Amino acid sequence: MIAIAALAANFAVGLCIWTNSNFSLPWNLSFLQLHKFTGYTAAVTILLHIVLIPLDPLSGFTWTDLLLPAWTKHQPLANTFGSVAFYLIGVVIISSYFKESMKYPLWRTLHYLSYFAAVPLILHSIITDPKLQDRPIDWFDAEKLFVILCCLVITGLTAYRFVFKPSRQQPNQ
Repeated sequence: MIAIAALAANFAVGLCIWTNSNFSLPWNLSFLQLHKFTGYTAAVTILLHIVLIPLDPLSGFTWTDLLLPAWTKHQPLANTFGSVAFYLIGVVIISSYFKESMKYPLWRTLHYLSYFAAVPLILHSIITDPKLQDRPIDWFDAEKLFVILCCLVITGLTAYRFVFKPSRQQPNQ
């Protein structure tokens, strides 16, 4: 849930950067610093989630399950969605780290993967049974409602970015 909240916040901050928002953040924080913080928070919490699951003997997950999520004992579809989201977010983070040594159009294209990463992350969060008992989705569970709220935020910001304000001149780099 922290990862999905961080990703929703990251989309909001990214939109502030894209629109050149001119209001000030506290503590002399820039939007770019906040964007990096929310992005790294999402990535680190996803990584912690992945590492901690096999360490819990009650989960029944092994390290092999992380490499081959489609063949896991419980919820293979949900796990595959989670893996795809992790890999896409990993590409975004790694490409951002090397942004200065990349051509801007290539970096920008890789950075757009964050929009695609949101879809499997949300699907993973919604269809996963947190107790690993393969129960049906409880749509009134507070965690699921929070994920849906984050999904609405991400969808709304994405629609604003690409549908209602579709283009803005990009810097030549």
